Amino acid sequence: ALYNEVRYRGAPRARTGEPRPLPLFFHASDALPDPRPLYGRGGLVRYRFAVGHGQEETLHRVVRRIAARRSPAVRAVLQRFGAADPGLLSFAAPGWSLALDLPAALPGLARFLDGVDEEVAAAGGRVCLAKDSRMRPETAAAMYPRLAEFRELRARLDPTEAFRSDLSRRLAL
Repeated sequence: ALYNEVRYRGAPRARTGEPRPLPLFFHASDALPDPRPLYGRGGLVRYRFAVGHGQEETLHRVVRRIAARRSPAVRAVLQRFGAADPGLLSFAAPGWSLALDLPAALPGLARFLDGVDEEVAAAGGRVCLAKDSRMRPETAAAMYPRLAEFRELRARLDPTEAFRSDLSRRLAL
């Protein structure tokens, strides 16, 4: 909260016609000497999900659930997505994405996020695999309808499974 307040108050009220370097815009927290003290002892869990247009109520429900649980989001980023990428495990799809950095030490966080995963999946949404550290395999299968195609392609191109990550083993990708 303190970091956000300082950043907000340090910004000019109006600035137009002045280009900003991309790293300054996209990676503002890199300007801090050591941001780890902001995150607490246990670190953070980054949770990012997307839901399609017409599923804004799901997005609202998730935000209300987080607020009702009084889960402090160290960082929150809401994005609007355009056209989907044709990739077999592409995260982006037309709609909305919400990324949250939540303190890992929150009691019951994994169980809580499992419930959010189920709500997102029921709305046809998905959790970002690039940010995931805890999703269950059956949830990933429900969120990524082209997973079977990916598995077939992977089996054909890498039959000895030489190129497997911890994520792919955990989620049976």
